[in-house]
Amino acid sequence: MPWRKSPGRGNKMKFRGWLILGSVLVWSCGGVQPPVQPKPPVSPEIQPLPEPPSKEIRALWLTRFEYCNYSPTHDQDSIRHYIDMIIDSAAQANFNVVFFQVRGSGDAYYRSELEPWGPLLTGTLGQDPGWDPLDYALERCHQNGLELHAWFNTFPAWRGAEPPPVTDPPSPYLTHPEWLVCDSLGNPMPLSDHYVSFSPGIPQVHDYLIQVATDLVRRYDVDGIHFDYVRFPEIAPESGYSHDSISVALWRSETGNPYRLNWADWEREQLNHFIAKMYNALMEVDSSLIVSAATIGSYWRERWNAYYKVYQDPRRWTEWEKMDWIVPMIYWPRSHPTQPFLVRSREYRDEYTLDRYLVPGIGSYRYNTEKEHYTWAETEGEIDDLRREHFPGMSFFNAGSILGHFQSLEHTRFSHPAALPPLPWKNLRPPLPPDSVWIGKDFSGQESLFWSAPADTQSVYRYLVYISRDTILDATLGRNLVRILPPDQTYFPLPAPYREWRRIGVSTVNKAWVESGIIPLRRED
Repeated sequence: MPWRKSPGRGNKMKFRGWLILGSVLVWSCGGVQPPVQPKPPVSPEIQPLPEPPSKEIRALWLTRFEYCNYSPTHDQDSIRHYIDMIIDSAAQANFNVVFFQVRGSGDAYYRSELEPWGPLLTGTLGQDPGWDPLDYALERCHQNGLELHAWFNTFPAWRGAEPPPVTDPPSPYLTHPEWLVCDSLGNPMPLSDHYVSFSPGIPQVHDYLIQVATDLVRRYDVDGIHFDYVRFPEIAPESGYSHDSISVALWRSETGNPYRLNWADWEREQLNHFIAKMYNALMEVDSSLIVSAATIGSYWRERWNAYYKVYQDPRRWTEWEKMDWIVPMIYWPRSHPTQPFLVRSREYRDEYTLDRYLVPGIGSYRYNTEKEHYTWAETEGEIDDLRREHFPGMSFFNAGSILGHFQSLEHTRFSHPAALPPLPWKNLRPPLPPDSVWIGKDFSGQESLFWSAPADTQSVYRYLVYISRDTILDATLGRNLVRILPPDQTYFPLPAPYREWRRIGVSTVNKAWVESGIIPLRRED
């Protein structure tokens, strides 16, 4: 496919979007107009809080630095305690996804035969901590009804001023120095306290990373995989990254560059092709897997942006249908003079995300101060603004920044559970609804809601229980979704007095969160 013009250079782009209205999917087409500068927002203090939806992504980034550095002495019980504390608190506050970091820089925070154990666990690269953090967190998440998406730093190969020690298995930095990103003179990236990366323009790097990722999803029951640092290093244009010999030879060749792209466009296209190959390989292993990527918070505007500075083109990834969620790290407050949170969120969604979900990343780690525009009220305001504009959800960086706020979220903005928005493009078998719903008494004598499982239980991933005081059960309202239950639980103890609740129903969802019809409780009002 020939290269298209860069964004913002006059090219006309088509935008197609999924609009989720209740349980109805609507196809929308139309030309994209140049972004219009928004009018000053109405003060949040005088706006009513938006109604929470019943389907919303509520994700947390849980970094390896957080859970490993909780204990300065590398005490493994303390590391497990921190993981428990975050996951349990997130579940209690009605979050539904944890991005759990499992790969930092060519290392593993899970049991791997391809890469050495991460050094943050024990203080030594390659040293077995005696347990498996990913397996532990995965079990804890699933016990609490949370999805775990394995967070995978993609192209970083090492981090440190000294090279990694020899380990078994060895660090890929040592085994493949020819894969390192190089500057315009062909010099490899120097070691420092930041990441040294492999070149996204090298096909062998693609193959290696696909091997690592598919090995992980084959051996662990993760619900998704989340790619970070899926880009070139920060100063790529200024430094000429990556003029490694393999990339340069491909760029100059007819087979490696058949459309004779310029250097920046060619590098961007290599990243696009990596994403496509990775997505295809993962879908061959598990077609229900949710694949997402963290991207730079501004697509192409200002100095720090995805498209020109690190050669990310998420629009192309979604156009090719090779990404399920785009999660831009929009860590600026709403009042920022050049990168306001809501303006950048809208721009990403409306112009650069085709037929997939745009999930803005909120920089909650910045909003625990007393400084104006950087208090917790900023996080709350960003949640409210995203809901007013019907975004499919949000992610918070990082989990530790929410520790003092889980309880307030549970009692205010996240007071009810939320299902994930459906991913119909996964083409999984549609779920059948429960056969019938009735009220009876459980083994303790408490009045409970019961339902019979459908004949095809293989497609049931969760049961959704709706209870409404209204005469019509609106399944789009968060207040009407009272519980999300695992497939082996077919009852729900009814809080008293249940007779005030006029409409009760139960549905199923499959692994792609596509919902069946809602089977109502039939009774006299």
